[in-house]
Amino acid sequence: MATVNSIALKKHELAPAGAPEPLKVIVSMEATRVRQPVQLGEEGDEATSGCPTSRPDSGETGDPSMDQQVTARQQFNQATEKSLQPMTPPEDKMCRSFTLPILNLDRLRTAKALVDKAVKKHKVFSIQGPYPIVRAALRARGWVERRMPSPNQHVYRRHCDQNRKGSAANDADDSGDDDCELDENNPGGVEKEDDSDGMYDIMCRLVRNEMVYFYWTNRRETIDTHTLQKEQITNHFAKAGSFTTKVGLCVNLRNLRWFDSSNPDTFFPRCYMLGAEDERHAFIEDYRRTACSSLLQCIVERKQGVQGEGQKGGKDQPNQNRRKQCKRRATPLVPSKIIDSALKICQEFLDSLEHNDIDISSEKPQSLTKEQWEEFINNYYLVVHDGAEIEDSFGFVDRCQVMLQRLREVSPQLNTDGIHNIWIVKPGAKSRGRGITCAKRLDEILRLVNSDLALIKDNKWVVQKYLERPLLVHGTKFDVRQWFLVTDWNPLTVWFYKKCYLRFSTRPYSLDTMDSSVHLCNNSIQKHLQPSQLRHPDIPADNMWSCDQFRVFLSSQGLAAQWETVVVSGMKMAVIHALQTTQDLVESRKSTFELYGADFMLGPDLHPWLIEINASPTMVPSTAVTARLCTAVQEDTLRVVLDRRGDRTANTGGFQLIYKQPILWSLRRGQASVSYAQSLLGAPETRLTALDNGLRIASEETGDATCTVGLWIDAGSRYESEKNNGTGFFLEHMAFKGTKKYPQTALEQQVESMGGHLSAYTSREHTAFYMKTLAKDLPKAVELLSEVVQSNALSEAEIEQQRGVVLRELEEVEGNLQEVCLDLLHATAFQGTALGHSVIGPSNNARVLTRQDLVDYINSHYKAPRMVLAAAGGVNHEELVGLAKTHFSGMSFEYEGDAVPVLSPCRFTGSEVRMRDDALPLAHVAIAVEGASAASPDIVPLKVANAIIGSYDVTYGGGKNLSSRLARLAVEANLCHSFQAFHSCYSDTGLLGIYFVTDKHYIEDMMHWSQNAWMNLCTTVTESDVARGKNALKASLVGHLNGTTPMCDDIGKHILHYGRRIPLAEWDARIDAVTPKMVRDVCSKYIYDKCPAVAAVGPVEQLPDYNRVRSAMYWLRF
Repeated sequence: MATVNSIALKKHELAPAGAPEPLKVIVSMEATRVRQPVQLGEEGDEATSGCPTSRPDSGETGDPSMDQQVTARQQFNQATEKSLQPMTPPEDKMCRSFTLPILNLDRLRTAKALVDKAVKKHKVFSIQGPYPIVRAALRARGWVERRMPSPNQHVYRRHCDQNRKGSAANDADDSGDDDCELDENNPGGVEKEDDSDGMYDIMCRLVRNEMVYFYWTNRRETIDTHTLQKEQITNHFAKAGSFTTKVGLCVNLRNLRWFDSSNPDTFFPRCYMLGAEDERHAFIEDYRRTACSSLLQCIVERKQGVQGEGQKGGKDQPNQNRRKQCKRRATPLVPSKIIDSALKICQEFLDSLEHNDIDISSEKPQSLTKEQWEEFINNYYLVVHDGAEIEDSFGFVDRCQVMLQRLREVSPQLNTDGIHNIWIVKPGAKSRGRGITCAKRLDEILRLVNSDLALIKDNKWVVQKYLERPLLVHGTKFDVRQWFLVTDWNPLTVWFYKKCYLRFSTRPYSLDTMDSSVHLCNNSIQKHLQPSQLRHPDIPADNMWSCDQFRVFLSSQGLAAQWETVVVSGMKMAVIHALQTTQDLVESRKSTFELYGADFMLGPDLHPWLIEINASPTMVPSTAVTARLCTAVQEDTLRVVLDRRGDRTANTGGFQLIYKQPILWSLRRGQASVSYAQSLLGAPETRLTALDNGLRIASEETGDATCTVGLWIDAGSRYESEKNNGTGFFLEHMAFKGTKKYPQTALEQQVESMGGHLSAYTSREHTAFYMKTLAKDLPKAVELLSEVVQSNALSEAEIEQQRGVVLRELEEVEGNLQEVCLDLLHATAFQGTALGHSVIGPSNNARVLTRQDLVDYINSHYKAPRMVLAAAGGVNHEELVGLAKTHFSGMSFEYEGDAVPVLSPCRFTGSEVRMRDDALPLAHVAIAVEGASAASPDIVPLKVANAIIGSYDVTYGGGKNLSSRLARLAVEANLCHSFQAFHSCYSDTGLLGIYFVTDKHYIEDMMHWSQNAWMNLCTTVTESDVARGKNALKASLVGHLNGTTPMCDDIGKHILHYGRRIPLAEWDARIDAVTPKMVRDVCSKYIYDKCPAVAAVGPVEQLPDYNRVRSAMYWLRF
């Protein structure tokens, strides 16, 4: 090993800024394994051996600036922490000379300041591999690089060879990026960077002993993630070979049924692992069965004269057809019994799927023996591959068509299978397309696999059904490279890149040859081949298109709309399903991310088919297309991983969050549970967008198969007058009675055909129209909501019919004594104000409301700035915004005469109202004081206080062991049948109270102990009480959001109240901040010595006089 023995520098090594003369360094080297010290010498020092040598600093110099230079040298040495010792080199050595940039003190101070700032902010990174874009982007963010040692070339190659021999169990990826190859002469992938002033080099030296907080490497094994601290970020997950290897993807996608109802055969071609004996038998059965269905399809297509290759034939297709016709004339006739055999095998396959073969004896001989199968396969080769005719084949066409139609219902890949039964054979231990072969014959496939015993031993051979009929562009095959990013595995969080690119083969598509120039699109293979003269001139010489170019092509074919609806959506679902099946196998770690490249092919209907998933893309551009896209992908990856880490609203560039698993779903078998805090941080974010007319769109994407979408409107009984009180409730009933586009029957049929649930509700301040349906039906749900809100028919006949319905509901509500009691409470507490109005309104108003009243109400309140389009579940925010623009962009935001509805102030009045009815069995009583508004900072302590009081019902278990003191008293003294503490929040006020149902003999006792519970909150609440209340409140908040409908309702209300969705993590932090003193202070502010409002219904003779109730709102303490 060559080591540096000595270095001699020019005298002015620390020259002033702008000095023209650089440092000249003469390096003396010898072949030795001992590292020698390095000495900075002075000009004029020479070695007697013929090479310059160094000597120690001394005072024997006449240079007047020597002291300054020595001081500068000492500062430099201290900054870089490098030991400099005098040394005379041995005589046997070689000398080399090179030039270093000029250093000066100002540059050193600047570097030291930048490094100190970066270290303080934990901004030290290391990169292995050719990633100049990542390096530049990190430096632009203030990060400083600590260089990783470059691997020795021979060690690197040996390491790669060992990886190739590794198995999937060792997490060795065999599907590395095939569009970007490392330079063999630069195994570490370290690019030459522009560092003319040496600043980066100085900063790198200054942080060589600092902890690295961000690793970006091109090999997973470079960093042992088990040794990292939790704040250190790396770009590889451990054990990700479960889906980035051919064997792993093949095996694990079969488990999709445990995670989703989707069928992997709808997006992943059939695949088998030939190293396992049972897999080999399954493949042989599949090959034989495919030969049967292909034969039937060949017979039908010969009758119809259909081409058998791709969607569009290549330029040499006529010649191919002529060659097949020549073969057909030269081969003998095949007996028609081959068709009977094929039909019989297909029927048995269908019976097995329907379990009709369950009663068939296992001792019954097989339909075809081994010899008969060999004869059948050979005849199949003659017919399909050699063009032979079958005796009286046209007489079987109808039967073949019927059977094929039945097979299509259960075999999603039948349309792409073709008739040639081609399979693609992949050696699992190789990447970049090496060793991949296409084969038509069964014996050829098995012979190829048996040729490599090492791969057979390690179960590394994979065979996959080839898509014989893909979508072609100008007669040429292509595949699609799509990037996606995983930032967490628990909960699974997936980002999808909006741009992708196409890779073409160099020759037109043909099934007459199995050559890789036709069937493999890997750039690492095609770049060594010359494009065929027969290929269409619109396909570029570098064999790549961007997705924008492909979309232009689709537009020319009239297929532009299917890019988003079919191609992109299909690729997203395929990626999500592939990751779901391997989530239990990948080693999850926070502060880790990984970028992957998925390869897809498109069927003739543009349906995407997942071929493989590649790990560790090096991102070295090979064409103009990848040069542009690779740069953007790397920059946007850092936006997601770093920028969004500190700011959840940061721009993520081209990455789109397509899936974030609900935290409870991420607790799969075999995985460690997550903490409560982790579950809150892992909750999906709520994204908010506003249209030009003021309509706000908010959504939370959870990845559910269903979704809830609705409109929340600032309109309710509080916006009504005494004259039109009940209009909003009446209009709620009219909403689903038909629109201008959909009459009532048609509207109901639309909802029922989707399996949806359309509903609405009205409260004192809000009105909501929402629909729950399958995620795929979101566009139709938004359209129906738009019709209901904007184009309601409001026919006179329906108004009269609904008038009777509303009056009957008023009668029913009178039987719900809880609602009656709480309505009376509002009426007396907010008497004389709009908040005292009931939601349903008086019966007199329901009898006289007219169509014009309803129209005026809509025109006054149903305006875009007063609305929120909220959605939760399996929704995509960008798609929802697009739907909102389509259906709601024309909604008005102007008011007639600028008459903007405003909330009139409401005053609270301490008072009581009693509705005595001794015929009722139980008394319903509510007592309340004025509470905090929804936006008040006091809302959280008051919620904790209410949680301390809790609730109770006689059906509860626990008895005397209940945690609530008031509940224990209720059990011990039989005080009541039920009670609950409540806090009704409004935009500027609230009601804080207790509602209870009790026997008429216990009214006074229950009232006493209820007020006593309030006084305890104001005076003697303890640490344990508050801790219990905080836990109960947290459980209530999380448990409330137990589906897409309550989540959607929470989103809508929050946007109207706060202008944003307050995340659970923020609520949790606010709750944790509550202390006993805070509870006592806030409760004293709202409860202690305040006039209450009391409402009572039923046998309430024993209810204490209001003055006694008022006197119990304080304690006389001495």
